[in-house]
Amino acid sequence: MPISEAPKLSKWPFLMGDLLLVGLGALVLQTSRWPLEPLALGLVAACFALGAWLAILPFLREHAAAVKLWEQTNLAEAAQQIDRLATLANHIAAATGQWQAVQEVSGKTVASATELATKMNQEARVFAEFIQRTHDQEKQTLRLEVEKLRRNEGDFLQVLVHLLDHIYALFCAAARTGQQPIIAQLSQFRAACLDTVRRLGVGTHEARAGDEFDTRLHQTPDGKDPAPGAKIVGTIACGYSYQGQPVRRILVALQKDEVAPAPTPNEPAAAPADAEDPELPLAPEPTA
Repeated sequence: MPISEAPKLSKWPFLMGDLLLVGLGALVLQTSRWPLEPLALGLVAACFALGAWLAILPFLREHAAAVKLWEQTNLAEAAQQIDRLATLANHIAAATGQWQAVQEVSGKTVASATELATKMNQEARVFAEFIQRTHDQEKQTLRLEVEKLRRNEGDFLQVLVHLLDHIYALFCAAARTGQQPIIAQLSQFRAACLDTVRRLGVGTHEARAGDEFDTRLHQTPDGKDPAPGAKIVGTIACGYSYQGQPVRRILVALQKDEVAPAPTPNEPAAAPADAEDPELPLAPEPTA
């Protein structure tokens, strides 16, 4: 435990010695004859001087002890401050080391993050290219499938039109026989067939006798256009449309055999009443 003040010095021995010396000097003065001899005068002076020194000696000692204690106290505080500075320096050095370690770890983390971002960008680019190739392959596959379906659809329409032509020819042959039972049976058979193909989107069109020839809806067996105003005698083969789009025009027989150029735009021909879309030109007859 540190001492806050200097120990007290007992003063009474010094004061007692001072009184004895002063008393000895006074005794010498009283017992000596005047004028005093040099020896007596020197003894008196020595007694008074020694008494005075003994009187002030304890105070000098206390002052010296106090000064020494103050110096020691200040020295201890300075040592403590130096220790604190050393501890602070150690803390600063440790913090600097930790900061350097953190900085190194941060640098490694940033480098790893940059490398990871680069890899992710590369993988994303590779994945995008893979998706694009897959998409292109799927598009090509779908395009081929669509083309295949269209070809199959065209083949299906050609076969179906060919069958319907034969059914119509059979119906016309039955009508020429004049036998009503056969005509009724073939009419029902043809109506059932037409109803079936109608559900598939195939529509049939016939021309009525007496209608005027329309190049947009009708065609002749030789493929030539008749003179304007030519009348239709009958239907040789029906016209067909698929899902509203024309497939083949109606093949008709005319009253006259003369053939003239097709009518100009200023001379429109009348469309038959049972035509579904007279504004759309019909496609030429497909080959089987």
